[in-house]
Amino acid sequence: MTTGAYRVARAAGCLKVTFAVAVGMNLAEAVWDPGGAGWRAARVAASALFTVALVAYLVLRVLRWRRARCGRP
Repeated sequence: MTTGAYRVARAAGCLKVTFAVAVGMNLAEAVWDPGGAGWRAARVAASALFTVALVAYLVLRVLRWRRARCGRP
C-alpha cells in the first residue's frame, strides 16, 4: 500500500470511529436524557472531531484522485 493509500485508509478509520461515537451518543440521548455542561461539552467535542475527520478524509480522497488523474504515483 502506498503512503497516500495508507493515509486515506487511516482517515477512513478515524471517520468510522468518530461516526460510531456520534451515533452512540445519539442513542444514549434517545434512551436516557443526559444533561449538563459535561454532556454538552462532550457533544461539541464529538461533533468537532467528526467534522475534522470528515474533512480530512475528503481532502485526502480528492488529492489522491487528482494525483491518479495526472498520472503521478
